[in-house]
Amino acid sequence: MMLAHPARLRGLPIHILHGARDWMFPATMAREAARVLGGAGARVTYEEVADLAHVWPREKTAGIAGWFLG
Repeated sequence: MMLAHPARLRGLPIHILHGARDWMFPATMAREAARVLGGAGARVTYEEVADLAHVWPREKTAGIAGWFLG
């Protein structure tokens, strides 16, 4: 199944931030997404937080905002 045309993914910046202790979506799903997207040519930044479950880590907000703003 193709979710996006590979030409649209090539060079696309994608930031994935995932908690290793996420009980709703296992970190393996995020790792696989990063692998597949990167393999399709996206510029993937993957960050896994060891002690994070399925919540937003407030201490990461500034870094993510900086990533979005370039």
